[in-house]
Amino acid sequence: MSTRRDSDESVDIAIDVEGGTLEIERERIENVRVEQLFQPVESDQCDARLQLWSDGAGWNGYERRDDEFYHVNVLTETTVSDDQVVVESTYIHEEQVPPEDVAESVRDHVLDRHAGAVGMFVRGCSPP
Repeated sequence: MSTRRDSDESVDIAIDVEGGTLEIERERIENVRVEQLFQPVESDQCDARLQLWSDGAGWNGYERRDDEFYHVNVLTETTVSDDQVVVESTYIHEEQVPPEDVAESVRDHVLDRHAGAVGMFVRGCSPP
């Protein structure tokens, strides 16, 4: 059974009865463009970001600058002084890449059994 909606999304549902137990499996498939995965940011450096990995030392992912994509690895240092919090970022890797590279990285992240496959995404990151 497949249901169509107004978006580029489909839902497949399989219903089975096994020994008196009802099993329902639902699969949602959504088609998105690379640009839709990026979160807008207010920055002099870029207009949107897609963070795939993040920890206390920084983050790794992509930035969109105008119509170009950059693979970046960013170190962050947070300083707390009295009532002021200052976050400084240092780019340790920055490389312009085609949109296909971004799509491939998202695919790899979604399929990674330690990341996307178990639902581990950076908060605010929107890969499917």
